[in-house]
Amino acid sequence: MWFKYIINIMVTVLIDNIMRAQGLTRSISFPNVSQNPKISYFNELPRLTDSRIVGGQQINITEAPYQISLQTGRRGHVCGGSIISSQWVITAAHCTDKRKASDFKVRIGSSYTSRDGQLLNVTELLQHKNFNYSNVDYDYSLLKLSEKIEFSQTKKPIKIPDSTYNFTIGSKCYVSGWGSTQNSSESSQWLRLTAVPIFDQKECSKQYKRFGGVTDRMICAGYSKGGKDACQGDSGGPLVSADGFLVGVVSWGYGCAKPNYPGVYSRVTAARDWIREVTTI
Repeated sequence: MWFKYIINIMVTVLIDNIMRAQGLTRSISFPNVSQNPKISYFNELPRLTDSRIVGGQQINITEAPYQISLQTGRRGHVCGGSIISSQWVITAAHCTDKRKASDFKVRIGSSYTSRDGQLLNVTELLQHKNFNYSNVDYDYSLLKLSEKIEFSQTKKPIKIPDSTYNFTIGSKCYVSGWGSTQNSSESSQWLRLTAVPIFDQKECSKQYKRFGGVTDRMICAGYSKGGKDACQGDSGGPLVSADGFLVGVVSWGYGCAKPNYPGVYSRVTAARDWIREVTTI
């Protein structure tokens, strides 16, 4: 079972021991556009052909301007995340567990983790109080940035759906990040994106029964045959619907793109009220 930490490693500090023991690896309320017309939200996904999507495709930050790189001074890039307002970012709780705000920096507006864009300090770290270390439930964390983001083509917030929003089985979503590509000739230094469909919840829970199943705060995405997964992204990174809503936060899974084991994401609609309470957005 993996936390999609650098999705490359898909292992997080949180699940290190479990992973070693079981051979697992690990590849997040926000106003609708109509509610705040003054804000220019990200609203279009790259028009990718299936051939581009296979194995993940390099993209420019302008194609996913909500994407951020969560970094620490010692390790550099450790997780992904998403811009949800001018001063707030959402990521996975397992990325921030047992850490403090000053341990992190957030790079925005760059296709790279190590250069370009802006590197901002984090002033507040608010992890969901119900985060469960053992089964990765309520895997949400909100980060307040030291300064407000000036939105541009490379820096835009992602829309967060209402708690009642329903994402249908089979609908195509996109996951992005700087994680493993499963191909030594491909660099993970450049932002990448791949497409995965929403997976049947009951079937997903059945497949993960030996790991405790999935809860109502989780949503699965991937193919029964495998081949594509959030190993193209990072823990804490975004799973985005074709109509530009943040569906999930990269959380955990078994292996990378293994048949019958889709990626598991923290369901954003389940945390909508909490996000609104903390950020007032």
